[in-house]
Amino acid sequence: VAVMKLTGDKKLMRQLKALPKSARGHLGTAMRRNVEEGEKIANVLAPDVTHETRGNIYSELKDDGLTGIIHAIPDDAPQQDKDRAYSIEHGRKAGNRGTTSGHKYMWQTRQYLQKKFRGRMRRAMKKAVKEVTNG
Repeated sequence: VAVMKLTGDKKLMRQLKALPKSARGHLGTAMRRNVEEGEKIANVLAPDVTHETRGNIYSELKDDGLTGIIHAIPDDAPQQDKDRAYSIEHGRKAGNRGTTSGHKYMWQTRQYLQKKFRGRMRRAMKKAVKEVTNG
């Protein structure tokens, strides 16, 4: 299953959760924007002949908005649909239906957003630190 997960390591997550709620709000807003933009870009880049692929892309926020995940297909989808999503992203190497090359739309989304994501999170962190330390 193609999943794009944006998160930090455990120590960083503990430090972020220790921030006051108002300061964490800046980080949550930045994460929400990143995830929403990532979902839109994945929808644009996804190959969609049967209108199934784009309909399955969705995003979610966890850990009070500090973790964002973009899913290519729901977790509770049947195995056949998961196999289909995997073969779109990575291609088919063998089987009775031939071979295909992958269309790495989730990877392309991650690459495109990487610089923007870092910048947004850096600005949000600076805002949060400024707020906590009173300037």
